[in-house]
Amino acid sequence: FVFQQKMNEFVGSNDSWWYNGDGLHPNSDRATLLFMDRKDDCLSPLMHEFTYEAMVNDLLNIEDDRITYNSINAGTAKEGMTDEKTTKMDALLNDNDEVWMELRGMHIADVIKVLSSRIRDIVDSNTGSTLNKAAKGKDGKALSVSQMAKALKALPEYREIMSKLSQHMQIAHQCMDVFTKQKLLDLSDLEQTLATGKTDEDVVPTLKKILGEVVTEFRGQPNSVMRLRLLAIVIVSQRGLESQEQLDILLAEARLSEKELNALKNIEKLGCPLVRAPQTGAKGRMGKIRSTKVSAYHPDAIESSSAETEYVSSRYSCVLKAIMEKAAKGELSVEEYPSVMPLPDAEGMLGPSSMSKAKSVRKMTSSSSKWAGSSSTNSQGAKKKAHGGRQIIFMAGGMCYSELRAAREVMADSNMEIVVGSNRFIKPMDFLIDWKNLGRKEA
Repeated sequence: FVFQQKMNEFVGSNDSWWYNGDGLHPNSDRATLLFMDRKDDCLSPLMHEFTYEAMVNDLLNIEDDRITYNSINAGTAKEGMTDEKTTKMDALLNDNDEVWMELRGMHIADVIKVLSSRIRDIVDSNTGSTLNKAAKGKDGKALSVSQMAKALKALPEYREIMSKLSQHMQIAHQCMDVFTKQKLLDLSDLEQTLATGKTDEDVVPTLKKILGEVVTEFRGQPNSVMRLRLLAIVIVSQRGLESQEQLDILLAEARLSEKELNALKNIEKLGCPLVRAPQTGAKGRMGKIRSTKVSAYHPDAIESSSAETEYVSSRYSCVLKAIMEKAAKGELSVEEYPSVMPLPDAEGMLGPSSMSKAKSVRKMTSSSSKWAGSSSTNSQGAKKKAHGGRQIIFMAGGMCYSELRAAREVMADSNMEIVVGSNRFIKPMDFLIDWKNLGRKEA
């Protein structure tokens, strides 16, 4: 109501300002603005996400879109020698980088396949013998980073595009190096089972079995922050543990510092108990009281993603995706998401019948107060015009990268323009720090 009041005051005091659906201008239907609270989904920001953009922000050091990576270059030795050198290079991963814009929402495995294929195509297009001479690669196999460096040196006429492709390949490989070092494949499988309530074989395990795997992970994990993150995923995904005894056992195995323990306790301020109340509770928006079986964090979110990914490490889909899908179809519950004023006509909200595809999701970053457009063009080279009311979603408390990816996916599937924003984008570490600071008074 406060926002609507401020909006009405702004419109009333600015005669030249107008909005879609005001009845005075021939334009698109009125947009729908949905306010979300980060506490409505405390799980998604904690999960390991394996899209390119999410991995770069989670696993590598990036600040204000700037990243430093290890560039492997072909040496300057005479022909026949294999000298190579590694140098530190800076790159800006933002809207000006077309390769980044295209690949950032893709799974990391697909990113490496695409980059390797394009580099190989360039090498092959030059001469049939260059591939073996410069890259020393075998047909049908991905090029290594050092092989790409040699190909880059051997093909100066393609240097600019090859340099950009090689840059992203090396950043992607750095992500995979951390992925391997931290043994994230097994860890992510455990996370996915906790979040979806099922293993990759569609089996619903007992909570006791899964907590045994969590304890094993704790014992082999030297990083206390990673242990905190996993314990938080356990508690949030199950909406609290079954007993204080169960919590005490996990805390003993997690070996958290006092600050980390305080951060964990603060999740109760976000509406998630560390230990569930003994009596049965009413079903809430984000989940239900758990039984002795592992249960999905939010069944609707699982339904939206169950048939869309070939990677078992990406079975879980953020809750916001299910909400956006319902909003695009005009099926969002007004009881759960009450409106300040009447919603636009439901038929006008249906993406496929009323709106052409818009291939951008605009975002507001922590370093800027402006909405930044990340757009691409259609096959005719021009973006199609949207004819229906756009969906605008603002997440108070920070939006995670899996939610930004979900917005792109829903927009592509529904032909509806979706604009998402937040006060900032958050990495998993940012979210844990936020927990630590909950309730702290400003000096």
